[in-house]
Amino acid sequence: MKYSEILGQSLRAEFEQNATTLKVPKNAQIISVGDRINDIPFLVSGTIRVYAESYESGKEVLLYYLESGETCFMSIIAGMGDQISKVSAVTETDCELHSLPNLKVKEWQLAYSEWNGFILGLMVKNYTNTIKTIEELSFLNIESRLINYLQKHQTTDGVTEVVKTHQQIAKDLGTSREVITRVLKKIQFDEKNILVFK
Repeated sequence: MKYSEILGQSLRAEFEQNATTLKVPKNAQIISVGDRINDIPFLVSGTIRVYAESYESGKEVLLYYLESGETCFMSIIAGMGDQISKVSAVTETDCELHSLPNLKVKEWQLAYSEWNGFILGLMVKNYTNTIKTIEELSFLNIESRLINYLQKHQTTDGVTEVVKTHQQIAKDLGTSREVITRVLKKIQFDEKNILVFK
């Protein structure tokens, strides 16, 4: 559910009054591990990649993507608990977003039932996606994980388009570029499938 779809007249007026509209270019760091969450980003258009990272190993693992109308539940959790961020987020495309003070998000949880329902629904959705990522990391080999990753980019006519380098895919899956290149060569897609790498 998109946040714009659940705002009643009163809440919509408050949202417009308190939100700051930002235009953010592609590949901009929105949130980094360790940041204090003072403002929550609500995505109007574009795509944001949310990921976990290890400073010790230098590896990153994709947790989920934010699409238009969504916000990052990990940021909301950190903001609600006055904690630092445990994840990072970067724009995958040029984005427009609304930045809303964390205090307002907390206040509306108590004041507006529709807002509370939206936040809870968002948390359930992204919690499910995060659990799937953990399960894949724990129980699937890299070949199976890569196939799942590619299938998520498949269109209804069976075409798979991934406009990413091998290095970017490796970051999403928490492995090396060499491993991705080797596994891609091993995987045999039928001729209906087309892989496009930038």
